[in-house]
Formats: sequence, C-alpha cells, structure tokens
Amino acid sequence: MKVQNIQQTTFCSKTPKTRYITNNMRTSIESLLLRMNNQTKRTVEGDRYLATVVKRLRLKNGVIFEDERDLKKPVHYSEQMQGFSSITLDKKTWLDINNKTGEIIDFNKPFYKPWKFVYKKAEKALMEMRGLYGLDEVQKEKLTVNDGLTPEGYRAIKKMILQFEKQRLEKVTKELEKELENENR
Repeated sequence: MKVQNIQQTTFCSKTPKTRYITNNMRTSIESLLLRMNNQTKRTVEGDRYLATVVKRLRLKNGVIFEDERDLKKPVHYSEQMQGFSSITLDKKTWLDINNKTGEIIDFNKPFYKPWKFVYKKAEKALMEMRGLYGLDEVQKEKLTVNDGLTPEGYRAIKKMILQFEKQRLEKVTKELEKELENENR
C-alpha cells in the first residue's frame, strides 16, 4: 500500500490582505495632521533654531494618535499627507497608517476581534479627537528638537574651524622647522 503525502492545512493566508482606512478616518487624520503641523513653533535660541512640534495626541480614555512625520516647520497643505501615523486604541490594538494612500501598513489586534469593530472604534476615536482638539479633553504632547544653525551659528563654527586649522598649521610648521635644524647639524 502506498501512502500519499498531504500538505498541512492552515487557516491563515500566506499573503496578508491589504487593508485601507475608511473615508471618515482619512478625513479625520488629515484634519488632525494639519492642525498638529500648524501648531509647530520655530524659535531662535542663541545660535540655533529650536522647533517645538506636537507629536502625540492622547484622549482621557487612553486612545493615542501619533504623528510619525519628521516636520520641523509648518508646511503647505499639499505636503501634509506624507509619511505615516499611528493610532493606539488599547493595550492590544494599534494601527500604522500610510498618510498618503490610507493603507494600513502594520497592525496588531486580537485574533478573534473582527476588523469592523477595530474600524468602528478607530473612527469614533479620531472623530472625537478632531472635535475636541482645542479643548482640554485632548492632551497634546510636544517635542522640542534642534532644527539647525542660524547664520550667526554658521559664522561661529567657521571661526572655530579656522582657529583649529591655524593651530594645526602652526604645530606642523614648528615640527618642520625643528626637522630642518636637525638636518643642518
């Protein structure tokens, strides 16, 4: 008797399904990102620029919306939808969303939790953040980053480099003069 090999049965697809956010979620994300970017402040401190950027929004129920773009100054509306953003709904459920296409890049959700419940909760949370954005209900977490040097900062660095080069050249010329004196003896 000859036994045929059989393939193992799996219930998960080897190619993951591409998922996209709803139109309401996309509108809310666009609005939130635009508002967050408009609150970016760029100040001069000494010889450098500092940018204060709103990176994260948090609701009192624990939902977190995070801007993963690296924008250090307010940009035009047409440049807003780049990079990706992340929404954390609870300890076990989060979504990473491509801002331009609306595709869900990465996610974590309980296996038995249907996608329609995840979408409904995310849509509700984003609408709530959008509606309560200016109020104290939405906590804004800001990040201050170094955004580059002012023209005075560039001049100070050039002067410092010039001093280092002068010192190095003086040292090299002194060593060469000593070598010449030693050769003449």
